[in-house]
Amino acid sequence: MELRKLLYFVTIVEEGQITRAAKRLHMAQPPLSLQLKALEEELGVTLIQRNTKSIELTQAGWTFFHRAKEILNSIDGMISEVKEQGMGIAGKLSIGTVMSCVSYLPKPIQIFKKKYPRVNFQLWEGDSHRVEELLQTKVIDLGITRLPIESKNLNIVRLNTEPLVAVYPSDWTGFQRDTIHIKKLKEYPLMILHGQGGKGLFELFVESCQSFGFNPNIICESPDVATLLTLVDSGVGIAIVPKSAIQLRPEGTLSSSEIVPLLKSETALIWIKDRQMSKTAERFREMLIDCVGHSSQAKSTPSFNE
Repeated sequence: MELRKLLYFVTIVEEGQITRAAKRLHMAQPPLSLQLKALEEELGVTLIQRNTKSIELTQAGWTFFHRAKEILNSIDGMISEVKEQGMGIAGKLSIGTVMSCVSYLPKPIQIFKKKYPRVNFQLWEGDSHRVEELLQTKVIDLGITRLPIESKNLNIVRLNTEPLVAVYPSDWTGFQRDTIHIKKLKEYPLMILHGQGGKGLFELFVESCQSFGFNPNIICESPDVATLLTLVDSGVGIAIVPKSAIQLRPEGTLSSSEIVPLLKSETALIWIKDRQMSKTAERFREMLIDCVGHSSQAKSTPSFNE
């Protein structure tokens, strides 16, 4: 059955008269009457009694009217939903992030939800290797990760550079300064982020220790920074993590000192090259860059991996 027949019938019932319905539909009355007759013949039932001047629906007519309204409203809703998704103001946005970069998300998500309340988020967590894998398999739209990365088909916008810090319980003595020389860490049991894949923070830290003539006493490796911080809170050892990761714990529960000489960790926003990105993802990408505080630089001269 053609949808226009449903529209004709619903309009006739709503206007209460074929003449007014024809005017609303911008068509002549005789063709509309013929459409009504053809609809009844197609269904094999009488929808409207014709013995009165006003519209009088049969029981079948009322049932058909309500069902037709539901169908038309559903189609209108579908069209609106598709248009909204096309404009980036509705739908679902999937983002992958390494745990140590979760702190970059709350503010942009909060702002984005206020502006686009019909957009919902699905968050995936893993190490850098896992985030890249989720992008390649189209599970996520955007990824927030630590550099370097392995894949060559990714666009990269550098978000921030931050120091590595040594994190320890607040009641430990001997750590009253904002910095700690890497050689002093030789004396302590250490725990460090170690993901899969290529060279990352683990290798950077170990090589730096070796350049000062010692191998660090690493008692735990994990791709999950929250796990490391929990172990620190229990007094197991010192965690070597990017500075922003401390925000994952309540303020005051842990203390930290920047490692000297400075060891840096770069955070980047990544997505697949030459893949059509949804309007929602495009808008959130720009908002995230703005929130990190590098919007002008990132928009005018983004750093793309070739």
